[in-house]
Amino acid sequence: MDTTTEAPHPGTAPTRARHREVRPPPARRSRRLLALALFPLAGVVAAACGSSGSGSATPTTAASTPTTAASTPATGAGSRPVVTAMSIGNFGKILVNTEGQVLYTFTSGGAPVPCSAACLQVWPALRLPTGVTTPTGGAGVGTLGTTTANGLPQVTVDGLPLFTYDGDSAPGVANGNGVTSFGGTWKVVKAT
Repeated sequence: MDTTTEAPHPGTAPTRARHREVRPPPARRSRRLLALALFPLAGVVAAACGSSGSGSATPTTAASTPTTAASTPATGAGSRPVVTAMSIGNFGKILVNTEGQVLYTFTSGGAPVPCSAACLQVWPALRLPTGVTTPTGGAGVGTLGTTTANGLPQVTVDGLPLFTYDGDSAPGVANGNGVTSFGGTWKVVKAT
């Protein structure tokens, strides 16, 4: 390896080796930056489009049908049904709330069973939305009413109080059907 250096030519300044940074043309650089900026967004979009795992729930047109003679009329114009019908897997058309959560009744020998504090933590009662005093339902729901058996007004169908189940992981999931607990049996409610 030669370690000698040449003296600069007389009358000229020493030269320095210039390191020139090679940059892509501006158009390629902006596309690369755009791609890097969009990469995290693609993950968010993919997560949002993922399946909830309930793939068997498909809303029916009955869910958006206005109140029928079998259900109690709305108290205000433009009220949304509190209870609708939805086709769910092997159950066929069953009742769900406005968020698509499956509704259950709680009985023993055909009679309603009281559901209090600990029970209501697992099986929340279907309450009326704020400002609504009379429940409304879509086609095939049956006769809706209310009861105060659990303290606050609770929606009933054909005289039986309605509940959701905290073990249902998503709308249209019916993990609580046939569960025996708190002195009774929980059943999904078939649409009429």
